[in-house]
Formats: sequence, structure tokens, C-alpha cells
Amino acid sequence: MPDIGELASGIFVGVFVLGFVSMSIAFFVKLVQGGRQRRVLKYTDALRATELVGRVRQLKVRGHEEQAIQLVQDELAMPPKVARSWVKSV
Repeated sequence: MPDIGELASGIFVGVFVLGFVSMSIAFFVKLVQGGRQRRVLKYTDALRATELVGRVRQLKVRGHEEQAIQLVQDELAMPPKVARSWVKSV
């Protein structure tokens, strides 16, 4: 049977690995979100892009993807194919 020291070090290593994996996943999620937002930054400023991303997500959640595509085209004068691709990626 392992003693208390071995058990504590095993728990410490497990918690450390779990934390590292969690932080890595969070980093990659933020990296992907930043990349999507950067695609919009070609067309507008950061504050407006953030607000537009929120509105597009709301429309998509409600099942109005075509309205979201139209919104992006109207707000940013983005070409239809690019707007559709961007809305699908959000």
C-alpha cells in the first residue's frame, strides 16, 4: 500500500496535468475565436465586430441563419459567399 507522500505527489501531478490540459483547451478556443473575429476586422473596427458577432450568434441560435447572412452583408458590405462562410463558422 502506498504511503501518504506517494499518494499526495500522485494527486498533485494529476491536478497539474488536468490544469494544463484545461488551459491548453481554453487557449485554443480563444485562438479560434480571435481568428474568426479577425476576418471581420478587415471590414470594421473591433467594437463593432464584437457586437456583430453577438448579433449573428443570436440569430443563428434562433434558427435565422439567412437573416444573419443578410445582416453581415448589409453591415459590412461583405460579398455573399464570404458572408455565408463567415456566418457558418461563427
